[in-house]
Amino acid sequence: MTSLSEFLQVAPVAPDVLAPSLWLIIALPLLGAFICGVFGKMLGRANVHLIACSTVGGAFVLSVLAFWATSSMDLESRRLLSFFVNPFGQDRDYVRYAIAYDYGTWFSAGDFRVNFGLMVDHLSGILLLVITGVGFLIHLYSTSYMEHDPAYARFFAYLNLFVAAMLVLVMADNLVLLFVGWEGVGMASYLLIGFWYEDPAKAWAGRKAFVTNRIGDFAFLIATFLMVLTVGAFTRQADERDFTSVGTSSERYASALSDKGPVTFLGLQKMAEALPDGGPGQVNLSTVINAGPLEGYTFGGVMTAALLLFLLGAAGKSAQLPLYVWLPDAMAGPTPVSALIHAATMVTAGVYLFSRMSALLVLSPTAMATVAIIGALTSLLAALIAFAQDDIKKVLAYSTVSQLGIMFMGVGMGIFWAAVLHLVTHAFFKACLFLGAGSVMHGNGDETDIKKLGGLRREMKWTWGTFFVATLAITGIVPLSGFFSKDAIFHGVHHNHLAGLPWVSSAVYYLGLLIAACTAFYMTRVYLLTFEGPRSKEARVAHAHESAWQMTLPLVVLAILSVVSSVYAWPLLKASGDGRPQPVFENFLSPVFSAMNRVVATGKTVELDTSVPALGDYVFAWLVAVSGGALAGFLYLKFFPSRAGQPVPAFARAVRRAAQNKFYVDELYELVIIRPVKFTAFILFRVVDALLIDTVAVRGTAWVTARVGSALRYVQSGDAQAYAAVMALALVGGVAYALIQVLQ
Repeated sequence: MTSLSEFLQVAPVAPDVLAPSLWLIIALPLLGAFICGVFGKMLGRANVHLIACSTVGGAFVLSVLAFWATSSMDLESRRLLSFFVNPFGQDRDYVRYAIAYDYGTWFSAGDFRVNFGLMVDHLSGILLLVITGVGFLIHLYSTSYMEHDPAYARFFAYLNLFVAAMLVLVMADNLVLLFVGWEGVGMASYLLIGFWYEDPAKAWAGRKAFVTNRIGDFAFLIATFLMVLTVGAFTRQADERDFTSVGTSSERYASALSDKGPVTFLGLQKMAEALPDGGPGQVNLSTVINAGPLEGYTFGGVMTAALLLFLLGAAGKSAQLPLYVWLPDAMAGPTPVSALIHAATMVTAGVYLFSRMSALLVLSPTAMATVAIIGALTSLLAALIAFAQDDIKKVLAYSTVSQLGIMFMGVGMGIFWAAVLHLVTHAFFKACLFLGAGSVMHGNGDETDIKKLGGLRREMKWTWGTFFVATLAITGIVPLSGFFSKDAIFHGVHHNHLAGLPWVSSAVYYLGLLIAACTAFYMTRVYLLTFEGPRSKEARVAHAHESAWQMTLPLVVLAILSVVSSVYAWPLLKASGDGRPQPVFENFLSPVFSAMNRVVATGKTVELDTSVPALGDYVFAWLVAVSGGALAGFLYLKFFPSRAGQPVPAFARAVRRAAQNKFYVDELYELVIIRPVKFTAFILFRVVDALLIDTVAVRGTAWVTARVGSALRYVQSGDAQAYAAVMALALVGGVAYALIQVLQ
């Protein structure tokens, strides 16, 4: 009889059979978007719901099969079946625990070529499950939440399009195709945030998200161009030792570049493995580029510049400083949109990008330190702003910014597997929180002010129970998933050290502890004001009502996942080689980050600690979370109610007002950036365009031509004798001029 372990090791569809059909995972939600968008009004509400949900559900089933296939084995020979030959390596250089398919050339220009290639490994596979699984639950939830909206077909078309774009992003095997998905989720977010475009404020929020992301996307493009130039410089200057040290040859590498293009992730990994200082080859990070547009710069300097530009691109999508300002305004869209953007899709793109390019990131301690510090500062700022927000969706929005900052801290300090684990657990409990907030609004007349709610624990039991579980998870309470994933990041941040920048580890770690306490405080505040205590006298409706099963079922599923996903952080396995205890998720992602580990071992750019947290570490992390929650409980259950009606100190009012106004960051951007740009545009319009171009250049030329024509028209009299006289005078003048020239 086959055991469960053996059953899971044999995929229902063989990897080589499934690989050519990977495009179907993207095509299904894309087809749903087309049908709902073009034929939605003719199909009717029920059919739109069926098509939108079934296409994403079908993509989830295919994602499960693809994910399963990445670990498929032949039980008789114990041979792994999910592998393929690395096109950038020698014949026996295999990419293991992955399936891929190249559909041929997408476009080429000269020597530059990009293929349409898809790859699913353990990293992209887990993201596929999150995107399609959580996405399906959000679609199901939306069938009830949006049932009275007249534009339901357009909404589901946009939702399907969003999922399809995110699937392109995580399955792409090269930077250019990833950028297509990157832009796709940006476009879909613009459409969904501004879904109710009849409201000028909501339309403006969509435009704000679009414009802010374009800044990051431009940086992403420049970084991609730099990577293309760097690959070209490397292939020109590297000798055979550079290639043999990483398991390839110059001919093999050049042939793969010709066939696959310079921005394929596997090719970039090979280059990253060859670049660390101390390697046997001719080219390393300190080598000066001797030809081309980057002549005179070192490989390490160019790599750092490119990674910092990628960071700016990731800051746009994942809402980090200085481009985080669009995400809180994304609350203008329907609540399911907030759940989809904030939990499962768009905002995780930056974390995924750096995890996919981990071998490149660890080449630059400077870039890693910048990523970690930006993440820590963003996380702290967002947590402080969340303290004073009264809109339940705004609190959760700033919470998302803060949690993403924690993921960036992990990525910046080299604890990639923990950052991805927190991405996954966050997708579960944050989607549960956002959908729970939507359920609260649905049952309370669309009320979003937490001070005008209260007492919902007794009236919305399913919503209360799931929101409570998700609150405990994000707060960091044992034994829920958020505790373990967050603590894994903080443990790695504390014990990993960047070469030449040892102070970064301690600074980011202690900021992380403060952020954890802040998270517990503001989430406990939201929970207490919404669900506990008496019903507010300012409530829109006297009694709330529970939501339909289409809304509560996704909440229950997500709450359960918020609990059981904690097992991935437990050290239940042993690492290959030294046999040390290893968390399940770290072991699972080890094939993905093997290239990163080889780069670190060669270049010594990061000192990676592979220990697991001890019992004392867990107790300390738990105490930090409990202290923040306990303080919020004391203030909002005892202290503030006992002081009701008493004046608030001026200092406290000023601090709260500053936090409520988001520390005036938007106003600062308005003063420092937007107004100068508008003034410059006004000058260019009024002086350069209207005056110089329109008046002087265009109209002035027309005016001169008209005046000259008016003067010359008097010469055109039609009198033949006058014309003959003019000709005679001209002839005499010409003869006189010729005689003068001859006599001289």
